[in-house]
Amino acid sequence: MPQITPPKERDYPFFNKEMSWLSFNARVLQEAEDQRNPLGERMKFMGIYSSNLDEFFRVRVAMIRRLCRMGQEGANILKEDPAEALLNIQKEVGIQRKRFNTTLKKLYKEMSEHGIQLLDDHNLNEEQIAFSKEYFEREVRHKIFPIMIDKRYKLPEMKDKTLYLAVELKRTVRKEVKTSYSIIEIPTKVLPRFIKLPEEGEGQKIILIDEIVRIGLPSIFRDSHYHSFRAWNFKVVRDSELDIDENDDSLSYMSKINQSIQRRKLGDIIWFLYDVDMNEDLFNMFLKKMRFRKHDTVTPGGRYHYFSDFIRFPKMVNLPCCENDSPLKHRHFPQGVRIFPAIRAKDTLLYFPYHSFDTVIDLLREASIDPRVESIKVTLYRVANYSSVANALINARKNRKEVLVIMELQARFDEENNIYWANLLKENDVQVIFGVEGLKVHSKLLLISRREKGKINRYGGIGTGNLNEDTARIYTDCFLLTAHKEILEEVDALFDFFENNYRHRGTKHLLISPYGLRSGLTELIDNEIKWAQQGEKASIRIKLNNLSDEGIIQKLYEASQAGVSVKIIVRGRFSLVPGIEGFSENIKAISILDRYLEHARFFIFRNGGDNKCFISSADWLGRNIDRRVEVTCPIYRKSIKQELKSIFDIQWADNTKARILDKDLKNEYVIQKEGDESVRSQDSVYTYLIQKTARS
Repeated sequence: MPQITPPKERDYPFFNKEMSWLSFNARVLQEAEDQRNPLGERMKFMGIYSSNLDEFFRVRVAMIRRLCRMGQEGANILKEDPAEALLNIQKEVGIQRKRFNTTLKKLYKEMSEHGIQLLDDHNLNEEQIAFSKEYFEREVRHKIFPIMIDKRYKLPEMKDKTLYLAVELKRTVRKEVKTSYSIIEIPTKVLPRFIKLPEEGEGQKIILIDEIVRIGLPSIFRDSHYHSFRAWNFKVVRDSELDIDENDDSLSYMSKINQSIQRRKLGDIIWFLYDVDMNEDLFNMFLKKMRFRKHDTVTPGGRYHYFSDFIRFPKMVNLPCCENDSPLKHRHFPQGVRIFPAIRAKDTLLYFPYHSFDTVIDLLREASIDPRVESIKVTLYRVANYSSVANALINARKNRKEVLVIMELQARFDEENNIYWANLLKENDVQVIFGVEGLKVHSKLLLISRREKGKINRYGGIGTGNLNEDTARIYTDCFLLTAHKEILEEVDALFDFFENNYRHRGTKHLLISPYGLRSGLTELIDNEIKWAQQGEKASIRIKLNNLSDEGIIQKLYEASQAGVSVKIIVRGRFSLVPGIEGFSENIKAISILDRYLEHARFFIFRNGGDNKCFISSADWLGRNIDRRVEVTCPIYRKSIKQELKSIFDIQWADNTKARILDKDLKNEYVIQKEGDESVRSQDSVYTYLIQKTARS
């Protein structure tokens, strides 16, 4: 391989995107380690950590591996040597996995103290063994299809998101012991991962289906004269990139996506996780057959893998978890209110999951049967498995409304669900458009046209998160309901652009990527710099999921150097380096992880005391600013501006779940100062919104 010339180093501080993301996932692991959390909540965060890491390998590590093959060009794109980046990732993942395994042992011990034990096939009593064998014969055996493997042939194609057992089998032939190997797919997609054993006294005894299959090995191979069985868990993670053939004009866009999904199932194996006790001969066969490079794709682990299943474990055994708050009915939409006049009277901000998502469903249902409603237009990015939103749109079409759905088929890992709903909508005569060529449609928009007194009035919703009732229960998101004439004219023009891509109009109110968001944000930051240079107070308050766009980061450094106070609350990836003298000494940042996933995006620019406030579907990443259709919407109503400022201030005061983001990536918790009240911002935001409801 030719020598890679390292790209020129940046002349400003910048956290590597991958290491920044791993630092975020370390914060997820902190939630599992945090003994202030209920035991069930900690188990859920172990599952979330594991699921996140798998997705990181499917997406980010897979991308870096592809850049490795490109040599110098790949290094120039990544702005570092991809091979070195992979080694750094493996090192950090190794450190975190040690923490993960240590935490898991502690959690097992604590569960045992709560009377809950996870048993393996070595510590079952006779009754439990008999139950496991009976369960295997009744539920499992007919779902097991072992594949024999040896060194002469290729391995079978192994699937991502699937758990396997590698089995060593021994039999004696003419006094000589012969060893064979087999691979068994554990049927976790059709059977539960966790099975309750018969209770004996107090407490609960749980066995994983992995162990049930181990116990059933003699039954699986009973006609083959094997007398010795050993088995080890393993799993593979594959490259998840969708390889869409844009040049094939014989297929529809949906067919291309469907074909790409099938090809993705056989994408390159980029990560092999195995039981460290696996037979060495078998392990080496895997390495050779899968063509692994041992240093960057192979990770030893314990007896079990696929810990994302543990997200569902606490509910099964009634482990204590954080209780979600009951969603509030927004004070502007009390029971029985006529929803269209209420929206026309004043803009309203719903803040999920504290406010009930039912308001959105009620709006769609009312629109679907209102004889004065002529059309409903909506963008859908991730759709609930059972979508009341989509069903309301189907009902509207049955009631002869014009319904237009912009459905993004390339919402990563939700493609098949979106295709299902797209087909169902089309079957019910809903007009469905699959986005814009070359751009993902990530904006969150709803537009309803209603004939009133002989003319069309528009009602709309603009949000930071998906119109998805499932995620609205656990993701924090903003959704603005408005009848603002000029804003909704711009929304309507955007829907026109979705239908006719050559028609793109400029906007006065909305900042729309990829056309106006970067320049709009630059102008807003420059405005704060001017205020600071004039000796006035200048500040920027930013709440995001991710911030890694280099142009925006450099502009924020410029603002800091001019004396602008910048406060950032970010959940995930964060490449800006706060607190560096000469660059970012006026920038402070925190991250909040708690039972709800912080997903809302909003920004407040002081603007000389007349705050400019925006909500947005876009994170500040290059992809969102330059390669997606995103909408950033101004907030004009003063009470909503104040509401967002209050929510930001509550979160900034968090001294329970907030971590300091600094140049060392330590993820240290914000410490409660002596005399200060304890603030857990998700609880405090709920209390704040209850009080606002009570005052109405």
